[in-house]
Amino acid sequence: MRVVLFASAACVSLFSLAMTPSVAEPKAMRAESSDIKAAVAAMQASDFDTARTIAEEIVTTGDPDAHYLLGHLYAQGLSVEKDMTHAVTHYVKAASGGQPNAQFALGELAYTGDGAVKDWERAAGWYNLAAAKGHMLSKVRLGYMYAEGQSVPQDLTRAALLFEEAAEAGVPAAQYHLALLYLDGEGKPRDFRTAARWFEAAAEQGDVDSMYNLALILESGRLGEADLEGTVRWMEKAAEGGVLPATVSMGLLHFNGRGVPQSNIQAVNWFKRAAEGGSAEGMFLYAVGLAEGVTGKRNIKEALRWADRSVKASQGEPPEILEERTALRAQLQRLAARPAPQRASAPPRDLTPPKPLPQRRAPAPMSEPQPVAKAPIKPPAPKPAAQPPLTVAESDGQRPRGRGLR
Repeated sequence: MRVVLFASAACVSLFSLAMTPSVAEPKAMRAESSDIKAAVAAMQASDFDTARTIAEEIVTTGDPDAHYLLGHLYAQGLSVEKDMTHAVTHYVKAASGGQPNAQFALGELAYTGDGAVKDWERAAGWYNLAAAKGHMLSKVRLGYMYAEGQSVPQDLTRAALLFEEAAEAGVPAAQYHLALLYLDGEGKPRDFRTAARWFEAAAEQGDVDSMYNLALILESGRLGEADLEGTVRWMEKAAEGGVLPATVSMGLLHFNGRGVPQSNIQAVNWFKRAAEGGSAEGMFLYAVGLAEGVTGKRNIKEALRWADRSVKASQGEPPEILEERTALRAQLQRLAARPAPQRASAPPRDLTPPKPLPQRRAPAPMSEPQPVAKAPIKPPAPKPAAQPPLTVAESDGQRPRGRGLR
């Protein structure tokens, strides 16, 4: 969402989640060693030197949790020079001892190829081991791999089961993907109401993509009468969270006065935000607003600039969309060449139909990639073998991310 390499700014909160009981945490995974608990407490207090010192003492006994903690410190360069070779060495020792977070971390390296040779089959091996011990993010990763047929036979039913297990445990990434399966009727019967319920569960936890999808469902009337109040509430949250199609939709809602008072000024402001954020549709609508002068004086020169940018940003779009935006640019070019201004076509007065709901988004690293020698990581066999009791809880606060809406 979204371990392989945690951003240093988030490492303390991560270990707070990873080393303390949580709703989704199997009891067998809770920290039991007073020594490792002391190391974790030091991590939580940002006392990385103490955490390292304690872990280095414990690691001589082969403790998997200590190996995982040291791997994390080396991966992030906390209290030590960043050294991915040492990080991977500790991760492998921890993973071989049954530490699920380390297994997941190695799976991430193999899946993304960030700092290692990309190898989805090996990634699936690590994820399987961690998932067998209740590691929810590994279930999300495996669910995605089964949904897309990445190194495993495509099996949407299996994907749905994995997503559902993690979704029930409260993982927003799983809730998002499960909602998509219900939305498309893949691996689950098509059920808009259940899809909306899972999108809302993820949205309540801050998942902006789910906020956007929930708003589309509420506006579409697929649950009955359109809920415009709910549409505006979730669409605005998604827009403020950086989802560009939601930013465009907020402009259209204001332009057409759906769920909000009609306001050309607010509409153009939203279109401008979307345009400046890189949305080709936002550029197009902002150009129309400037050409029409919907907030005051017309500005053909600026409208032409944005129309041109919209065309260039629309390469690869469906032919009819590219044709529409090219036609606007041509019209504005003619207007700019004439002394007497003409009026360009205005946007439709009715809110355009909801955009197609998204496909599954590919998982992405949960932090910035870190350099490491390009050497293959060799996990155990994909089928999980029996492992000793685990002592460290996974973090269900981090999640695979990646917009994937467009």
